[in-house]
Amino acid sequence: MAAQDGGKSEVGVNSSPALKPKDWVLLSLRLVALFATAAATIVMALNKQTNTVVVATVGNTPVKVAVTAKFQQTPAFVFFVVANGMASFHNWLMIVVELFGHKIDYKGLRLAIIAILDMMTVALASAGDGAATFMAEVGKNGNSHARWNKICDKFHAYCDRGSGALIASFIGLLILLIINVMSISKLLKPKHTYIGVP
Repeated sequence: MAAQDGGKSEVGVNSSPALKPKDWVLLSLRLVALFATAAATIVMALNKQTNTVVVATVGNTPVKVAVTAKFQQTPAFVFFVVANGMASFHNWLMIVVELFGHKIDYKGLRLAIIAILDMMTVALASAGDGAATFMAEVGKNGNSHARWNKICDKFHAYCDRGSGALIASFIGLLILLIINVMSISKLLKPKHTYIGVP
């Protein structure tokens, strides 16, 4: 019928599987977020330092012991590694869906699922960052009220690598927030209408 009315053709929601420029921006942001969260995961997971510390003094002779600081010794850092690992996996999966998911979209349900998963990933990553930041602050300054001693004066490299992982993770979290806003804005757009007279 559309051909009889001046040659107008119908344009549907999935008429063109090619990515638009805005989709390429989102894809690039996901790639940067993937690299940031993956870097944070790897750096913290490999963070380990052994140092010799004085634990006691017998007469005039100090008693020294080799002590190793590892991320596994702190549950907050373990959660940080898991949270950033999950965020990395989420971004990798969403890149695949962005590239190949147009073929399996069902009435825009794909966009809603992506937006929900993005929100969950932001919540998980921010919780991991918050927990690790708290423990990093205690490691750097200690807590005199709880009588927790600082360790960064003895394990400089360990704390420096942990700080680098935190910075990378916060960069990833910021980009994830931007991605989340873009995912939600896709849901708020009006649906494409069909052109042509039935």
